[in-house]
Amino acid sequence: MGCRKNIKRLTAAERSAFVNAFLALHTSGRLEHYRLIHSGANVHGHGGPAFTAWHREFVRRFEEDLQSVDPNVDLPYWDWTEDNLNAAGTESYIWRDDFLGGPGDNAGGGGPTGPNGGYPVTSGPFAGLFTRKPFSIFAFPGTGGTIATQMANPDYNVFRQMEGPHGSAHVFIGGEPQSFAQTARTPDFWMIHCNVDRLWAEWIDRHEGTPGFEPYKPAAGGPTGHNLNDNMWPWNGGNVPFSVPPYTNSPEMVSPADLIDHRALGYDYDTLDPTCIRVVKPVVKDIRDGGGKIRLPKELKERAPKELKERLPKELKERTPKEFKEIGPKELKERAPKEFKELGPKENKDIRENPKDLREVPDFDRPFIRPELRPDLRASALGFEPDALEVDALRRRLIDR
Repeated sequence: MGCRKNIKRLTAAERSAFVNAFLALHTSGRLEHYRLIHSGANVHGHGGPAFTAWHREFVRRFEEDLQSVDPNVDLPYWDWTEDNLNAAGTESYIWRDDFLGGPGDNAGGGGPTGPNGGYPVTSGPFAGLFTRKPFSIFAFPGTGGTIATQMANPDYNVFRQMEGPHGSAHVFIGGEPQSFAQTARTPDFWMIHCNVDRLWAEWIDRHEGTPGFEPYKPAAGGPTGHNLNDNMWPWNGGNVPFSVPPYTNSPEMVSPADLIDHRALGYDYDTLDPTCIRVVKPVVKDIRDGGGKIRLPKELKERAPKELKERLPKELKERTPKEFKEIGPKELKERAPKEFKELGPKENKDIRENPKDLREVPDFDRPFIRPELRPDLRASALGFEPDALEVDALRRRLIDR
């Protein structure tokens, strides 16, 4: 299951992998396939109910192409309703030279060289490939208030009106990312529409318990290609406005009904799905009256060293993997935090009867989680890794869901 993250939470390695995969598609000419489809999708994927579903399929197929270059790449999203700056507000997470590069460069004077007020991009990995407006990297499109209103309404016909506010992101960037016929060959487009897809997923999650809720409509009576079970161009092999190989000879029938559940399509979102951010709950959730069972998270049950295992309830003793069985007392002592080392045999023996001792051990769970399984919480403004406080707040929110 892939995980689509906010650009703010990408590591340096994840940024680099996305850029490299995108440039590989550009070099291969594969981006022309997507540019061509979007240029003909005016009435098929825009201005009607299928805006969300059509773009979900479009974005999904592009992500699969990225993964054909690098299987570890997941498409990130840009939440354009908020700033994209580091905690100090001094640098941008998106418009930097190791990611999307800078805005259009009008330093040479003269008029725009591209559509929609676009000047050449002269910095970053996409320099010379297309144009953008000369905007401020400390600004952002906004429209959060409008989208929040639409997200709060359980009527799909109200929610899908976010197609209008989403356009503010395209207009903010300008140049070819704003051009209907050119935008799909720029990385900006895919991050904007990945966020559109996330909003639809979150809207469904928020309202699916509402009586009579419909995650998509109409079921019938709408424009051709926009009804729930209509097969959508170009994947259906249609020839209006033109046919697109390979679907011309090998049509693939895809309808909005096939696209309601994003998880069934093989990806999650970091604001919605706990699987995206590894969640480790506290070691002791509760201790029942009379020194009852101590509940440990699954990660600890499966990885407890032999010495600890012998002091745990019966059901945990039987689940120790081989690699931890081989860890002797000396290794355990050397790897344990100071507070745990100071717990003598008597304290460990009586730990079920003295839960207070357990509560006083800070971060009791951490020594037994292998480093490669821990979430990446490094925080470095200079290195531009994800902000630790923001990631921790997100993890806590997902725990409470």
